[in-house]
Amino acid sequence: MKNKKQNFEMMEEMVNPRLEREKKLRKQKLKGLMTVMDRIFGFMLVTALVVLIAGIGLVYVLTKGPSEALRDEFVMTMLETRRFDFMSNLFLTRDEVMDIRVVDEEEVVADFDSSLISIASADAIGAAQAESVQFAQDDDGDGVIFEEIKGPGYAGFMLTILDPTRVIVGMPDNYGGVGLTLEEMVNKYDAIGGINAGGFKDEGGSGLGGQPEGLTVIDGVCYGDTNGESVFVGLDDKGIMHVGYYTAWSAEVNNIKNGVSFGPVLIMNGEPVNPASLPSGVNPRTAIGQRSDGAILMLVIDGRQAHSMGATYQDCMEIMLSRGAVNAINMDGGSSTSMYYNGEYVNRNSSTAGARPLPSAFLFK
Repeated sequence: MKNKKQNFEMMEEMVNPRLEREKKLRKQKLKGLMTVMDRIFGFMLVTALVVLIAGIGLVYVLTKGPSEALRDEFVMTMLETRRFDFMSNLFLTRDEVMDIRVVDEEEVVADFDSSLISIASADAIGAAQAESVQFAQDDDGDGVIFEEIKGPGYAGFMLTILDPTRVIVGMPDNYGGVGLTLEEMVNKYDAIGGINAGGFKDEGGSGLGGQPEGLTVIDGVCYGDTNGESVFVGLDDKGIMHVGYYTAWSAEVNNIKNGVSFGPVLIMNGEPVNPASLPSGVNPRTAIGQRSDGAILMLVIDGRQAHSMGATYQDCMEIMLSRGAVNAINMDGGSSTSMYYNGEYVNRNSSTAGARPLPSAFLFK
């Protein structure tokens, strides 16, 4: 009995130091891990502070630096990007921001001249294109041309629909309700593709995308603001695309069948709008135009992404001019900018949430 007790005591003396060593080793490992975590956290904190300070410094240089053009472009970019519009006011007063926003602003007051558009048949357009190297060709003969657009700092796509009577405006099932994504619009109208169109009421950022701003015309029926006047684009019964300031009455007088309100106008009656009257930043853009032969030009430019920072209004105007547009107008942009063609989105939406519900879309059958 005594031997057993002695053996137990000896074993206990042997085990306890081992347990102590293991506990000490665990403490050392934990301490080492905590040290590593502290260093990582400290590095991340310092990096975040450096980035923040550098960012604030960059904003200061952009807004207070020697380049007024760079300042204006930065301010307009932030103002058009609702989440970051506060950055415009970090080093500028409200009055200074407003002066930039309305610099040389002027309204389009010229009367729209429909005589500049002569709707040609698809065959006639195809024959004319075969003799021209100015525009992309309809190689497969389906009346639709798809091409990539690239420029300094931006990338996008253009669809050219040779027959303008194929183009319509789509809207959600219930006016004023919840909007539809562009894909849902295309499927609803059994269309081939299209682009987003007008804007929607979005008080406090809580809009559902189903209540368009301004005037919307679907199959000759006017919706929305039928009393006021707004910048408008619409296709009449012959396929001629009108741009300018319109009311519901003037839309009816001009036999507008499909149209939406947005802007600004980029080209009118073959003349580009004065660039000084188009203050804008670099953002995702959507625009629509028409050539003198009636072909409809649908343009989207990606933005706020590594492959494409975005475009200004003037960039869109110059692209439209290079493709022969005699009339063109800017549509809703930002996270609404989208193009759908042959069963898929062809551009990259700037929103991490994906395709946005829309109040209207230009579609083609």
